[in-house]
Amino acid sequence: MGRSKRTFDNYSRHVAALALHFGKGPTELDPEDIKDYLFEFQKRSKTPSQSYFKHTVYELRFLLKT
Repeated sequence: MGRSKRTFDNYSRHVAALALHFGKGPTELDPEDIKDYLFEFQKRSKTPSQSYFKHTVYELRFLLKT
């Protein structure tokens, strides 16, 4: 895959959080669900790190490509 184990673990953690948030598998989500999740994700955190948020977006983008 070309990514470190830690990166893969982080990607998996975010995908699991996404699935739990909606109560359905990630393959059942549409792009609007992802946008809603990212909006809530940013709103939920009082001081969201731009870097952390950016990596969350990268992870979800990777999910949608695969």
